[in-house]
Parts: sequence; C-alpha cells; structure tokens
Amino acid sequence: MSRVTENSSVNAINYAVGKSKGKVEDLQIKGSNLKRVSKPSDDPIGNVEVMALRSQNVDAEQYLRNLNFAKTQLSYTENILEEMTDILVKAKELAIGQASSIYSPEIRMGVSKEIHQMRQQVLGIANKRMGNRYLFSGQKILTRPFDEQGKYQGDQNKINIEINKDVFIPVNLNGADLFFSKGKKIPQKEDTQLTPPGIEVSLENLARTPASSADGEEVSVSVFDELRGLENALLTDNPEVIQSLLERLDQSIERMITYRTEIGALTNTITNAETNIEKTKLLNEAHKSRIEDADVAELMSDLQKEQAVLQATYRASSNLMNTSLMDFLK
Repeated sequence: MSRVTENSSVNAINYAVGKSKGKVEDLQIKGSNLKRVSKPSDDPIGNVEVMALRSQNVDAEQYLRNLNFAKTQLSYTENILEEMTDILVKAKELAIGQASSIYSPEIRMGVSKEIHQMRQQVLGIANKRMGNRYLFSGQKILTRPFDEQGKYQGDQNKINIEINKDVFIPVNLNGADLFFSKGKKIPQKEDTQLTPPGIEVSLENLARTPASSADGEEVSVSVFDELRGLENALLTDNPEVIQSLLERLDQSIERMITYRTEIGALTNTITNAETNIEKTKLLNEAHKSRIEDADVAELMSDLQKEQAVLQATYRASSNLMNTSLMDFLK
C-alpha cells in the first residue's frame, strides 16, 4: 500500500489547480475572440472543415481578381471594336457615294485622302495596348501585332483565364481572326508574307469573294488591304472596283459585330460567375461561423462555472497546505 507523502499532496494540488486554471484560461481566450475552435484539438473534424472553407475563400478571391481583369480587358476590347465598326461603316458610306459615276476624279482623290487617314487610324487601333500588353497579338502579348504594311506578327492563340474551378474563358481576340478574311490561313512565322510569294493583292483580287490569286490560290485579305484597295480605286477613278469592294466591307463590318456579340456573351458569363462566387463566399462564411463561433451564453456560463471550480480548488488547497504535524497530534 502506497504512502501519502507531503510531496504527493503538493503534486496533486498543483495538478488540480493547473487543470482548473487551464480550463479558465481557455474559456477566457474563447471569450475574447468569441471562437469555439481556436486550435485543432478543440474540434479536429470541425477544424478540417474550417480549413477547407478558408481555402475555398482564398481561391474565390483569386477568381474574383481574374474576373475583374477579364472584365476590364473585354470592356476595353469592346470599345475598340465599336470604334472599328464606326470607321468601317463610315468607309462603306463613302464607298457607296463614290461608286456612282457622277463624281469627278478630283472629288474621288479628296475622298481617297480621308480613306488613307481611316486606314492609319485602323492600324493604330489594331496596335492598341492595355498597359504594356498588346491586345491583338494572341499570346505574344509583348509583340506589336501589325507593322506599317498591315502584316500580322502575332500568333493565333487565345489567352484563357480560370474564373472558377476548372472553368476557363478566353479574354482576348487575335488579329488573325479579327482583321483578316474569315477562314484564311495566316502564316505563323514573323518573316513570312501574308500573301504567297510573287502574288500581289491587287484591286481585282480584292474584288473576288473569296479572295484568290490569278491561279486560284487563296490569299489573306485584311481590313487594311480593303481600305488600301478602296483608296487606290479612288485614286485611279475606278467606280467598278469601288462597287465590288462594298461586299468585302460588309463582311468586315459583320465580323466586327459578331465578335462584339461574343464579347457581350463573355461579359455576361463573367457577371454570372461573380454573382455565384459571392454567393458561395457568403454560404462558406455562414457555415464556418456555425463551426468555429462560440455560443456566448453557453461560453459565459462555462466560464463562471470553471472560475467557481478554480476558487474552490484554491480554498481546498489552502486548507490542505496549512495543515501541520501538530494538527494531527491534537
């Protein structure tokens, strides 16, 4: 049979007081931050759920940043396409007016200067940047898309951004799709010509639909080629070619409108994604609150109870420690 010594009594007292103080301190900490789960041992399963919810919220914040970038770039691109459409519509209006034989060569020469300015304006628009990123270079965002002759120097790839788990959307248009005749192959190498070697994009070639060379080989005709062809037709006083270019200008305008519609659809997708992410964040916060937030009434009750236990432990310990040998001999 083991003997109860003074040391064993002291150790028992220290253990009881320490345990009671630990509970009070833990409750005081929970009362200060109103969190039921402040460390993994408080609720291991709940802590795992809380960590998962926090991770989802961090991902959601990044998705929102991605959506904001995508919305900004698409909005900027849409404004550019609107400006492009207005220029092409104006060019078509001038072409319709000059397709008639009633105008003199002098008048057409004056109009050709306006078309020339339009072409330069379109070229400037095609080389627009957002920050230091070219908008229409595909994935070659630091490469100027078009040179002074209107030759494309980017690629035909799109930049995709993740807006939700495994959900990607394109946020750019490449110049090959936007500024060139639909379905025409654009060379990928920067040092290649847009037209096959030895073939010139003449007024007659521009008038054909689809564009082709004299031997039937297809060539790529851009908006710049169309405006240059219109300018040359005005300078050479050729109303027949002007008339034949109207259809190609219509196709370019329709292409701009089609891509504007596509951008509008992507913008709607972004808006819906933002709404869904915000709703998910609210649901996650509510669920996280149910797991880790403390019940204030229950917490205060437990704290008062543990403080009473601690005071009782102090009193019992005091009585035991003040007992001497003489008390037992009485």
